[in-house]
Amino acid sequence: MTIKLQAVSKSFMVSGRSRRPLYRELINLGSSPRQKGSREVLKNIALDIPDGSRVAIIGRNGAGKSTLLRLIAGIYKPNSGAVRVDGRLCCFLEPGAGAASALPVRDNVFLYASLAGLGYRETKECLPRILDFCSLTSQEFTWVEHLSFGMQQRLFMSILLETMRIKRAEVFLFDEFLMGVDRSFRTRVESALTSFPSSGQIVLHASHDHELMRRTCPQAILIDSGTIRHYGTTEEVLDLYHRMSGNE
Repeated sequence: MTIKLQAVSKSFMVSGRSRRPLYRELINLGSSPRQKGSREVLKNIALDIPDGSRVAIIGRNGAGKSTLLRLIAGIYKPNSGAVRVDGRLCCFLEPGAGAASALPVRDNVFLYASLAGLGYRETKECLPRILDFCSLTSQEFTWVEHLSFGMQQRLFMSILLETMRIKRAEVFLFDEFLMGVDRSFRTRVESALTSFPSSGQIVLHASHDHELMRRTCPQAILIDSGTIRHYGTTEEVLDLYHRMSGNE
């Protein structure tokens, strides 16, 4: 399994579509039009990640980390270039994405697991392990909207980790996935991320938690101003990042 990006660039509109009411548009017919344009977020990205890789994506806010993950996930389409992902893909890129807040925890496990590629019988078998991992066994029938943000994060991250453990997907993408969770759960996740991935699975993390990246990812990518500045060991990349940031 591999992830391959060839000459990939991605731009976004700066002004976007007007959302003003129609009457305001009519009133402003005679005024000067608003300036429109685009901002290039990623520029000519070339990347080849082989199977078995665990790679941290490091960079400042706005560097293009999340955009890169969303291109790999197929959420965004590149303006130019090609993205190829071999294998089934699971991602945790947006808190609450795919959740049904008006349904109980149990139903959300089945719903979210189906999005991750698990069948009904398989999910039923995995359900006790998932609930135990996120410490929600006693709240199986609690509506998700009644859970705290951190508890929801724990629930959906646990589903993806179980998918990784039973090898039902080959590519896993995570973007700041431990926001709002407690220390004990972070420890469990770190342990899982160092023991669950097989030699045929790829794991990509984007995070500002550099110590987490050191412990879970042997390799890293440094993105700066929309380009890949370096792809090497995590220590090399973090050293370069700190020197660029003036924080040696």
